[in-house]
This record gives sequence, C-alpha cells and structure tokens, in this order.
Amino acid sequence: MKFYKILRQRKIKEENFCNLLDIQKYDYFTGNYPNSFAIKYNPDTYNQLLNNDVVFRAYKSRFIQQLFVTNQKFLAILNYSNFFNMEMAACLFVEDDNGIYLEEYDEISLESVEDVVGRYGFNIKEVTFITNDSKKSIVLQKNGIIGIDDGLTDSENSKLLNLIDTLNFGLEVIDT
Repeated sequence: MKFYKILRQRKIKEENFCNLLDIQKYDYFTGNYPNSFAIKYNPDTYNQLLNNDVVFRAYKSRFIQQLFVTNQKFLAILNYSNFFNMEMAACLFVEDDNGIYLEEYDEISLESVEDVVGRYGFNIKEVTFITNDSKKSIVLQKNGIIGIDDGLTDSENSKLLNLIDTLNFGLEVIDT
C-alpha cells in the first residue's frame, strides 16, 4: 500500500505547484482538476520536502491547503461509495480505540456509522474501503492521508481521481 497526502492549490492563477514537484522528482498524482493532487507521503520525506526553501515558498505563495476529513466529508463519501465503485470494510473512531461501538450492529454500514456519530458524538478517524472490481483497499484517514493498494483497474483509478476531487471541492464535482 502506498500513502499519499491530499492537497489543493488555492491560487490557481499561479504556476502549478506540481511543476515544482516534477523538478524535485517527487511522486504525486493529480485529480481531474489540476489544482487537486496527492503527493506520496511518509512523515520524514514530506518534512524534508517542506524544509526545502524553494518548495516551502511555493507552498505558501500558492496557498497549498492540506485536506482534513471531517465527519461530514466521511459521511458524504460513504453515502456516495457506489459512485466511487467501492464499499466500506472498516471504520475507526478517534474516541473508540477498541472498535467496540460498531460491534453492536449486525453489519457495518453508512447507517451504523451515522448512528455512532450521532449518538456518541464520535469523530471518524479512518475508513477502509474495498474496491468493487479488484477488491483492493483504499484507506482514508482524518488527517488527509490516503492509502492505496497497488493494482487498481483503470476504472477504479478514474474513480479514485473523482474521490480526490470530491474531497477537495465537495460533491458538486460529481455532477459536472
């Protein structure tokens, strides 16, 4: 599984930040919108990248925004999981280290997650999805990190780009 940090360039009239990533030979992929992208992530290399003066200045001047996934965003993605050609396999909450709150339900579903969030006021920490076709895992974390198994089909890759854009811009990108 490869991990990526989901980012968005807010100043779209500026030179694309990904051009600088190309120069730095940094692994990333863009969504369907050029200012929506995800860069390969591990804490050490990410910090090294941002410690580079040129990169950090570009990061600030282009208003690069890190994604943080709120409960509202998680629930919206879960609600549209069929559109993204995947289904939820697991869900973790910040306040529930042992995963006992979802055990009381017959199956893990959007409704059971909504119930736990509504009843206990918990914050979703991470959702693991399984793609419908290749049965590969996609793990979305609250801090905007996404883990992706190798071997997604072309269709699943296309839906992954839609997912990145939806996380960055909201559900309206689905209708376009």
